[in-house]
Amino acid sequence: MDERRQQALALHKAGKLTEAAALYGELLEQEPQDAELLGLMGLAQHQLGREDDAISHWRRSLDAKASTRARLRIIANILAAAKPKGSPAIVAFVAGLEIPAWPEATAASPDDKHMIIKLARNLVIHARQDVAAALLDSILAGLSDDKDHVKAAAAILIDVGQAAKAADLLRPFTAASDVADDGLLAAHATAAHLTGHDEEARQLIRRAVEAAPVLLTAKKPSQFLLVGVINQAPSPFDFAVSTLQLHFNTNAPASMAFRLNDQYRFLSVFPEARQAMQALSALPRPDVYLNNWVNGELLSTPRTLDRIAGFADGLGVPVINHPRQAALTTRQHNAERLAGIQGLVLPKIIRFANDPSRTDAAVRAIGERIGFPVIIRGPFAQKGISAARLGTPSELARHLAAQPGLQLYAIQYVDNPVAKGLYRKIRAAVIGDEVFITHVHLNPSWNVHRERDAAKIAAFDPDGRATAEAGHMIANPEEALGRPAMAALQEIRRRTPLDFYGIDFDLMKDGRVLFFEANAAMNVVLSDRPGRERARGAMREAVRRLLESRAKA
Repeated sequence: MDERRQQALALHKAGKLTEAAALYGELLEQEPQDAELLGLMGLAQHQLGREDDAISHWRRSLDAKASTRARLRIIANILAAAKPKGSPAIVAFVAGLEIPAWPEATAASPDDKHMIIKLARNLVIHARQDVAAALLDSILAGLSDDKDHVKAAAAILIDVGQAAKAADLLRPFTAASDVADDGLLAAHATAAHLTGHDEEARQLIRRAVEAAPVLLTAKKPSQFLLVGVINQAPSPFDFAVSTLQLHFNTNAPASMAFRLNDQYRFLSVFPEARQAMQALSALPRPDVYLNNWVNGELLSTPRTLDRIAGFADGLGVPVINHPRQAALTTRQHNAERLAGIQGLVLPKIIRFANDPSRTDAAVRAIGERIGFPVIIRGPFAQKGISAARLGTPSELARHLAAQPGLQLYAIQYVDNPVAKGLYRKIRAAVIGDEVFITHVHLNPSWNVHRERDAAKIAAFDPDGRATAEAGHMIANPEEALGRPAMAALQEIRRRTPLDFYGIDFDLMKDGRVLFFEANAAMNVVLSDRPGRERARGAMREAVRRLLESRAKA
């Protein structure tokens, strides 16, 4: 019996589902109430597309007499196989599954722990967060001596909103100053950040960066170029991270590392880490480096540019978007450099120190030089974070009083709705000598962010006209935007000292380009999306040409 069971399992693992199901059937004739055999038969039937038979066998397996360990293993297999957006019958069956707790005072083997973690993770995927948390609660004491299982459990606890419990679980492993597990440290940093302990989170991230100053991604036969990436140590996350996410978490290089790793192998380095250069010496030398330390405002802070640019110079390899060039793309530098471009509307801008003793003078100067409404924002944040539109001098005075001592930008507000109550932000990607329209976002707010909810999009674009026009801009930019607008974008490209970056703008009713910003701290998405395959394919080819040309320089 055991030999035939093993034979059935081997057939199942080899993908010979029909043969495995037949042998499971023969075994069940002899043991019709064997819970695990019933569960495996259900799994095989599900994989063969026979959902009714699968559910029938799974119900019988859960009704049969079995230990809690076996029952949890059966459920883990069911959840791993079932898709969260599967058929209504499967979704309803999974939603109704009762998940037992791990039996108290029962020792869990390493395989048991792995199974519980897998099951809890799949419960989260199936939107059963509370059940996942309860299951983990039942076995946490048994996990606490194994750092790998603790790391995995903490990530799930963070996902289900129990960051404090995750921090308590991780703290014994990260308390010692010589801990060198970047995954543990990064997970604890997330938990600390989510529980309001931001200074502790920053310290843990710094320790994680020191523990993993470099990362070389997996090698694949299809890769033809090794691309180095100068990455900036991240801020604390809102989600638990892997070593790969620690290094690749923002901007275009992150998208490339996850989406284009079949073409390129990546070597990431944190120049802030004390052992960064030494760690690089033991690894292959990249063909070219892509700098992701690109926030011009941060690079302009005292001694930062010399440190990061000096590190880049010491690599001895061509660097795309060199830190010294990236430092020239602050909002202030852009306003000065792009002035006078035909067909470009460049909002007026002032950078100032918000001194509480000079608020009245600042309000007067902004009123005279910029006017109202005015946008006030900090220099360092991206994605419109911290930006506020103030309509009157008194509103501006109150706003400045709430954030004294900060460096701020005052930017002219140019109202340019696509339609009543609807605003737009267009992003162009500059890749070498080429300009592409990568996406168009629509929103009821002037501070446009991408809206992913189809129902909300339909509410503010009921006839779909703006959405259709956005698709046309991506597919046929010269026709949709017009040659004067494309010429203005090309002139921005020529004047901007970077090779791979984004331009955010909008098209005005008279065909002029309303400029928002241009820098390399934008995510340039290169992976396909429905309707954008041709444009994204052309962008990937442009990236390849850029990397290859600079590697040969």
